[in-house]
Amino acid sequence: MRTDLAHESNPKPQGNYVTLFCDERDTDKDIQKLTKALSGIIEGILPDVRDKKILVVGLGNENITPDSLGVRAAAKILATAHFTATPELRREFDELGLREVCVISPGVMAQTGLETAQQLRFITDGIKPDCIIAIDSLACNSTARLAKTIQLTDTGISPGSGVANNRRELSRDTLGAPVIAVGVPLVIDMVRDDSDNTEPFMVVPRDIDVIVNHYARVISAAVNRTLNPELDETEIEQLLF
Repeated sequence: MRTDLAHESNPKPQGNYVTLFCDERDTDKDIQKLTKALSGIIEGILPDVRDKKILVVGLGNENITPDSLGVRAAAKILATAHFTATPELRREFDELGLREVCVISPGVMAQTGLETAQQLRFITDGIKPDCIIAIDSLACNSTARLAKTIQLTDTGISPGSGVANNRRELSRDTLGAPVIAVGVPLVIDMVRDDSDNTEPFMVVPRDIDVIVNHYARVISAAVNRTLNPELDETEIEQLLF
């Protein structure tokens, strides 16, 4: 496991880009080590949002395995904003030292008829988060990165861009709050050359379901650890169900 950190300028938006290379994913010890490293990276690029509100967004389509990472991860992230709804819950919220977290999986345009950016703009206008964490599956063109890296940036994300299905970007400019994107390359963009026919196509790892579940577990645990470090994994699981 190693980390590359770069401060990018054009053609990419200026900001921080971090790649965490993941060598092992088999044992609980490996998962804990990776979760701790990822949590440290998120904390390092997360704005100072203590006592403020975070919106976590699980992007993608839960019915398509390579595109379901964001949805599966979001399902394991603890939402706490509702704990402030009543005085009794607010006292428990304060006693636990929680940070206010909202979680949503907006689906894809084919399911909702709305662009993700449209939906999230409605939501951010209403709840006014101080920061957004967006989790999504990515595409890559290198087997060295396929299912072997976690990529982060504080410049936002354009859903679907990896498969030439560009939608409006999710960024501070479009949503009114800084957007930290967390993703894993789960498909690789290839070109098949059959004589005179050159056709692009996408390839996924054979054990894609296992891989998606693994990274959903790691990313959700890292986000929970970063946003509400006062709670351990068992306490979070009890509050989730």
